[in-house]
Amino acid sequence: MKNTILILVLSILLICLYATDNAMGKDEEMEIKVREDKLGDMLLVGVESIDPMESEAYMQMWTKFFEIDEHIAGIVGNTYYGISYMSQNAKGEDTWGYMIAAQVKSLDKIPEGMVSRKIPARNYLVFEHKGPVENIAKTYAYIYGTYAQSGKHKFLFAESLERYDHRYKDGSEDSIVEIWVPVK
Repeated sequence: MKNTILILVLSILLICLYATDNAMGKDEEMEIKVREDKLGDMLLVGVESIDPMESEAYMQMWTKFFEIDEHIAGIVGNTYYGISYMSQNAKGEDTWGYMIAAQVKSLDKIPEGMVSRKIPARNYLVFEHKGPVENIAKTYAYIYGTYAQSGKHKFLFAESLERYDHRYKDGSEDSIVEIWVPVK
């Protein structure tokens, strides 16, 4: 599972490429399940990076997380999250942040080298990416291209989540990763 998540990170870097008009025509063939759902407040602990990263840096980030994740106290369940959000870099410039984390019961003990994040209760659209994680960029293209342009929902400018639970199966056509996009 850990190696495949590293591949996922590489795929995320391709999202922008697939979100162009050229990629839009391809998503008509895709059958992506969408549902509305709500999550309560979440406490997360993991590793983060601020500023755009090269694909190698994403891979190193996932590797680092899996080398130290056993030190996280009070993990809730067996689910990992990839959290994307806007942030500011050391120069005070707006930039992109990405966190790899596990949900925890409390933020009392954060291991050295890790960070925490609180995500408030929100409404979400949940998109199911089915199939190998290497193809997840097509799902993102559908979400932020075709679906976003449909006007069915108003996306919030807040953290989006990738959820890797027991349905995630390395390299399988039956693998499922959920992408949780906050909406009004």
